[in-house]
Amino acid sequence: MRVTITPYSVPVVVAMHLVGIIGLLSPFQDYFRLLTPFNLVVSAFLLWLNHADRSTSFLMFALTVFTLGFGVEFLGVQYGFIFGHYSYGSTLGPKLFGVPIIIGLNWLLVIYCIGVLTESLTLRTLPKILLGAFLAVLMDTLIEPVAIRFDFWSWKGGVVPMQNYIGWFIVSAAMLTFFHVYRVKSENKLALPYYFVQLFFFLVLASAKSVTSFFGIILY
Repeated sequence: MRVTITPYSVPVVVAMHLVGIIGLLSPFQDYFRLLTPFNLVVSAFLLWLNHADRSTSFLMFALTVFTLGFGVEFLGVQYGFIFGHYSYGSTLGPKLFGVPIIIGLNWLLVIYCIGVLTESLTLRTLPKILLGAFLAVLMDTLIEPVAIRFDFWSWKGGVVPMQNYIGWFIVSAAMLTFFHVYRVKSENKLALPYYFVQLFFFLVLASAKSVTSFFGIILY
């Protein structure tokens, strides 16, 4: 199947994240952070539009990762398993058992994009999974300071434990294994841009303190 990217996908993703950066660094950040679930849903929809094969195997992969993602977060929030002791704030929307319902979608977006990215490399399956897990941890390293700052979640004692990053690596590797088990088609021209837009988004928010400092970073 020949894969074409819908013409508006990349501009929409870039625009949403730029607006998000400016809004979250502005005096109106309390309003903009509540748009985070909307950003995730729109991004997921655009990635789905650009996915090459909406087969049963892909749906099974998506359901597995969504469910597993929610499940490990439940264990973390309720018992401190896997990642450590933390709790969610209000930014990510409605919760079930203390876990935002949309968090499973967030895991799916990260793992799917990394799966597409690593599948394009000329490596065997195991190295792809391990590299993908490393890329997921890299993403989380950038997410953590932003998440704490904007009330996505908070850690017991105010410090992110090393356990969290080890947990991210293990869980991501398991999820990426399902990417290969279900033989998910890797043709999606939005996946790579989306991953790097996310990296840029969290890197800037972790570095800049205000809109002025954001433009200072860009123009430097």
